[in-house]
Amino acid sequence: MKVDPVVKNETRVIAIGVGILCLLMLAVFAFIKRLDHTVVIGTALGFCAAVANFFLMAFSVQKSAEKMNGVHIVDNDDPDAENGEEEQKEKPLSPEAKEAKKFMQASYTCRMLLLVIVAILAISLPFINAVACLIVLLFPRIAIYVTQMIRSKKEANAR
Repeated sequence: MKVDPVVKNETRVIAIGVGILCLLMLAVFAFIKRLDHTVVIGTALGFCAAVANFFLMAFSVQKSAEKMNGVHIVDNDDPDAENGEEEQKEKPLSPEAKEAKKFMQASYTCRMLLLVIVAILAISLPFINAVACLIVLLFPRIAIYVTQMIRSKKEANAR
C-alpha cells in the first residue's frame, strides 16, 4: 500500500493549517485565562484525530480510484431525446465501481466511528478539555477552505 505523493502533500498542508488554527485557539484560551493542561491535551487529541481523519479520507479516495482502475461510468446522453433534451438513464455500475463504492462507504463509516470515539473520550475523561478537542475537529474544513482560496488566487494571478 503505497501512499500517493498528492495524498502526503495535501495531508501536510491540512496539518499545517490545523496546527496554525490550534495555536490561535490556544492563544484565545490564554487570553480568556482558561488555558491549562486539559486544554492542551484536548487540542493535541483533536489535532491528531482531525489530521488522521483527513489522511484516511484522502487515502481511501486514492485506493478507491485504484480499484476503479481506469473504469469510467458512461455518460447518460440520449441522442434520441425529444426537443434536444438529454434524458438521464440509470446505468448499472461496473463490478469495479461497485467495489470502489463499497470501499468508500466502509471507509466513511470507520472514520466517523473514529471521530465518535474521540468525542466520547474527550467528554468522558477529566484530563481532556472536551470543548478544545471538539472545536479542533472542525479545523480541517476551515483549512481546506482557506487553502482553496489561496490556490484560486494564485491561479488567477498566474493568468
